[in-house]
Amino acid sequence: MGKIIISLVFAILLTSLVSAGIIINQQPENTYNLEDSITIPVTVKSANEVSGILEMNLVCAGQEINFYRNGVKLSAGEEKNFESILVLARTLIGDITGNCRVRAILGINDILTDEFKISNQININAEFSESELNPGDELLIEGSAVRENGENVDGFVEIIMFLGNESDSISHLDTVNNGLFSTNINLAKDMKAGTHTIRLNVFEKDINEQTTNKGSLDYRVKIKHVPTNLEIVFEEKEIEPGTNFKVKAILRDQSGEKIPSSATITIKDNKNDVLDQIEKPTDEFLEFPVAYNTPPLDWTIVAASDKLTAESILIIKEKRDIKIDIINKMIIITNTGNVPYQETILVKIGGKSIDLDVDLDVDKSQKYVLTAPDGEYKVEILSGEKSKASQNVILTGKALDIRKAPGSVVRFIRHPFVWFFIIGILGFVVFMIMKKGYRRSFIGYIHSKRKKGKKEGGSIGETLVPLRKKSKIISKNKAELSLSIKGEKQNASLVCLKIKNLKEIESKESNAEETLQKIVNFADENKAVTYGNQENLFFILAPIKTKTFKNEKTAINIAQKIKEILKNHNKMFKQKIEYGVSLNYGTIVAKQEKDSMKFMSMGTLITTAKKIASISDGEIYLGEKIKNKLGSEVRGEKKKKDNVEFYTIKQINDSEENKKFVRNFLNRLEGTN
Repeated sequence: MGKIIISLVFAILLTSLVSAGIIINQQPENTYNLEDSITIPVTVKSANEVSGILEMNLVCAGQEINFYRNGVKLSAGEEKNFESILVLARTLIGDITGNCRVRAILGINDILTDEFKISNQININAEFSESELNPGDELLIEGSAVRENGENVDGFVEIIMFLGNESDSISHLDTVNNGLFSTNINLAKDMKAGTHTIRLNVFEKDINEQTTNKGSLDYRVKIKHVPTNLEIVFEEKEIEPGTNFKVKAILRDQSGEKIPSSATITIKDNKNDVLDQIEKPTDEFLEFPVAYNTPPLDWTIVAASDKLTAESILIIKEKRDIKIDIINKMIIITNTGNVPYQETILVKIGGKSIDLDVDLDVDKSQKYVLTAPDGEYKVEILSGEKSKASQNVILTGKALDIRKAPGSVVRFIRHPFVWFFIIGILGFVVFMIMKKGYRRSFIGYIHSKRKKGKKEGGSIGETLVPLRKKSKIISKNKAELSLSIKGEKQNASLVCLKIKNLKEIESKESNAEETLQKIVNFADENKAVTYGNQENLFFILAPIKTKTFKNEKTAINIAQKIKEILKNHNKMFKQKIEYGVSLNYGTIVAKQEKDSMKFMSMGTLITTAKKIASISDGEIYLGEKIKNKLGSEVRGEKKKKDNVEFYTIKQINDSEENKKFVRNFLNRLEGTN
């Protein structure tokens, strides 16, 4: 009986529920982000009396989460509105994202909303002030952050710079307000050079400090190498004379890493005289010979690269050594060391030993004569415990002895007939001088030789320009490079002529030296001082010599004349001269001395001029500084080759005064020829 009653009640209830309908009044938006609220209004309408519970569930990828329950009791024909709100909080939905729907359920009736997306994504746009920076610079980052639903972000931005790998990084935290952020990052002065990734992480947090919406953006910036340290490295810092030493310059950046570049290495002896100056790639050994008789003194090695200089000492070790030769009955001892040799050596003749005191200056020799009763003896000479020479020698004499051999001059003048010969020659010379006609001829001959010697050697003040040490080019205004002088600091204009095939024209018969002499003469007339280094000739126009601060026009004139002279040479002669010409402007320290002008180049004046001239192929190229000094007088075009920036000359706006100066000078030059 009880079962029948329960079945009747269930049937009545089921009938009432079936008669109720659910209507969704407003569909959700297409996209929502975490922490958003979704309002789902529904209407329940019944045909019969209804009593039950209205449920609203979030349905996502097979998961169903209830977020609303409300009791419903309606009379027949009655309807009622219900408004459910779904808050997309992590405490309710956890980590659910993706495409979802809301299901409304009343008894056996249910209905689904349209599909919508739940997202935790933030979209970021950012602008960086620079893409290439120096260490120590300030990087400005500005941008915007918007949720995927289109609303502005109010949260935080984390900026992470990775320095090579994920574990090595620096970070910075700032805020995002109304979708906008702006922050500055001060880069460390020792930051490693290279391309680094900057990652922007924008995120929001809920009331429990848990991250909800988030987004990221990667950007790459390049940190430049900044030369900060120059080292001088020796393969061996103490070197024996008669061997080669190896030295190199290492240029390091802000983080201590090596930078490939070039360095000018200068080798100076103990008197501060420059032995050699060579440009060499950094981290590449320069090999330099040390003569066997070089005194045991310190040499100074100076390296210059990228406005940095370094100085170190090379120690020439003391070498005490002799060379011994046994020739017939004679011993020849030569000091082949680099210090005076003052030692006692042991001479063994047969079974007997004799101590021999040797006192020789560097490179000096002494001969000793051996005597012994007639016979063949084994002669052995020992210095310390080391055998220096051993030989079987046939000796004659009365007793065993060693004595210094007399000098050749002494032996020569001991013979009487020598004196007769000398006196006879002197008498003949006096007799000829007393003759009047010969006297006039002889003096005239001397006078003509003096004139000729003066013409060949140059007038007072003229000196040879050391172009590869074989040069006979003469300059009235010679310059000598010095790395440490006290003089006047002034700006100078510089013309560099690079002879690219110098070895070739030196090895063959050519008129190249005569042509180069014309160029030097032209520079002398324009009060330029000439400095030669390897295959380069530098013509320096310094106020200390020219007595004017405006030397740029003169530098252009010299460069044009160089090009003209060399073009004419290459037209006339079979042996061509391959060359490049450059102009530069910079600071030097100069001091005029008796025979030459001593100067020291500041910065990269010389090296830049050499680099530009080396890439020139018979044209005149300008450095940036002299181009700026010339201004509107020269119209040039900026170019770049082999990482070297320079200007080509498109047009020279010569004033009438300048043209007149050139004409007058050329007339004077032709007159002297």
